[in-house]
Amino acid sequence: MADLVMSQEEERMMGQLMIPSQPTVLRAIAAETDNEHGDLARVARLVSEDVSISGGILLVVNSPLFRRRREIGSIREAVMLLGLKRVYSVARTVALRNALSHLPRMHEFWKSSVTLAEACGGAARLLKRPDLVDDAYLLGLFHLVGVPALRSVLGEAYETVERQADLSGWQSSVHEEQRRYGVSHDRLGALITQRWRAPTSVIQATAHQYQVARLDRLVTLHPDAPDLLVMLKLALRATAAVDPARMTYADWETTQDLLADYLALDVQSLDGLVEELA
Repeated sequence: MADLVMSQEEERMMGQLMIPSQPTVLRAIAAETDNEHGDLARVARLVSEDVSISGGILLVVNSPLFRRRREIGSIREAVMLLGLKRVYSVARTVALRNALSHLPRMHEFWKSSVTLAEACGGAARLLKRPDLVDDAYLLGLFHLVGVPALRSVLGEAYETVERQADLSGWQSSVHEEQRRYGVSHDRLGALITQRWRAPTSVIQATAHQYQVARLDRLVTLHPDAPDLLVMLKLALRATAAVDPARMTYADWETTQDLLADYLALDVQSLDGLVEELA
């Protein structure tokens, strides 16, 4: 499936962000994952040698996302429990988060994003897509990362858009960003995850996160992308109190019927799913 193609302005913006390449340890884990005889013990050693990734993996594996009855204290145990593919998925998420730590005001961004990411993982289970839990988590964590990215490049010039988003929600800012800067945070977030070889479904759901009315088109870009986008919207509604600008009441009003139709539910049943996630 085709990658997103950058416009000249997007290419210029990505160049200014100075996002590092994937670390060596992540590439080594990917190589083991692609090998049909991948060595879990070697992966455990690789992860243990990188303090930031190993610490992040333990935080994630002990989060509500994994529903462990007891805390996992060793990387070897975490790797054995997760398996190669899932270790790579979690390691990539942790490493990308570390790579973006230089962007401004990231502490508050991650605080609300982690809550949302866990709700996205919960939505994957509610919709009976446990195979998408990791991708849903990744989408929830990074779908809005284009905002701090734009803030880091544009500085004070971006404050007007941020103030407007605080009042009307981030969905309302996309056209204004495009008009002012030639880029928008949804596209930029997708390009950032694409650079780190995130799953195509996550990239496309990020790029089209405000296009719930076009889920039929999204399925042609990746069959899992529509489900992921629906999970994101349910999680956004369930966690609206954490960051109201991510999903305003007006945004929900315009999307809930579309989501209900996609899931073949009535609106009351849809609200029931949201309550289970909250």
